[in-house]
Amino acid sequence: MSVRRLDSGLWVADVTMGRRLDGSRDRRTRQCRTKAEAERAERAWLVEKERARGKSYGRIALAEFVADFFWPQKTRLKGSTVKGYKRDLDLRILPALGGMAMEDIGRLQIQRMLMSCPTRKTATNARETLSSVMSLAVEMGVVPVNPAGFRYEYPAASRPDPEALGVWLTSFEKIGRVVDWVHRGWEGAPEERMVVLGLLFGLRKGEVLGLDACDVDIAGRKIGIRQAYTEGEHGPELGPPKTPKAVRDVPMMRRAREIMEGWDLPDGPVVRGLDGGRMNPSTARGRLQKVFRDGARFDDGTPVPRMTQFSMRHSFGTSCITAGIEVSKLSRWMGHVDVTTTLNRYVKHRIADLYEDADIIDAALG
Repeated sequence: MSVRRLDSGLWVADVTMGRRLDGSRDRRTRQCRTKAEAERAERAWLVEKERARGKSYGRIALAEFVADFFWPQKTRLKGSTVKGYKRDLDLRILPALGGMAMEDIGRLQIQRMLMSCPTRKTATNARETLSSVMSLAVEMGVVPVNPAGFRYEYPAASRPDPEALGVWLTSFEKIGRVVDWVHRGWEGAPEERMVVLGLLFGLRKGEVLGLDACDVDIAGRKIGIRQAYTEGEHGPELGPPKTPKAVRDVPMMRRAREIMEGWDLPDGPVVRGLDGGRMNPSTARGRLQKVFRDGARFDDGTPVPRMTQFSMRHSFGTSCITAGIEVSKLSRWMGHVDVTTTLNRYVKHRIADLYEDADIIDAALG
């Protein structure tokens, strides 16, 4: 190894990469404060050197590769994506595989890691994150193939509570009832604004909190989605929407316009916290939980469905399909990457609605 300590206390990484075009040695050195930093610098050069020779330098451990190569090349990821990657790496991947050399990680080792995950969802997330790491390793020539891209078995899927993330409404009649109930109790308040933007526009929760007054065009009957306020690695952060297609103008329905005309909309965020600034995502979540608390009832005594920022967006999408909105148009409305996302991920039907349809068919058949 070419790492050595200087009299000054600094450590030096020293690697000869080969020969330059003029025949001189291509020697690279870097002074570092610690031995570990110098060793990381040396490994980076060795990987580059072996890649140039068409060879694999797969003896680097997964944890070292993540620290030295993966994160430095992922500086432009959204904070929420970084947060998810770190969760998967710290809780699932590195405890199981972090000490292994990259070239020794294969199907068996990955399968064991996946089956140790508590749920199918955590296993799926872990495999996708590991695949991202391994794809970079393939591009760099560290390993020849990405084993995380193979097909795997996953822990058995548990039966989730269908209303764990909130109730999914399936018609605008049901949506209108909830909106009117909130309007009577929280007129003009942040709670009403979040409900209107979620149920009558289908915005993502980050888009709701990222919306500014300058992007609300009541006269033109539309709002513009230009940014999102989401939970990042080090706290909430304002940034671009989820995907390029999420930058869009969303039409304003008559009921939404009637309500929003009564809102005070000074410059700045539409949904504000107590300090007048943009509301924190966790605060927004708590405020909605208080509105749709257990025991909340409509004026006629029937229970108010428990809504969340998640279920409001999907209630909107499902209700649009029920109302006969063309899927391709709805896809653009909701800012989806493609129509498949609209159909497969966001449009849900409650079994009660299917029973109602079956009753209609039974009546027609006599």
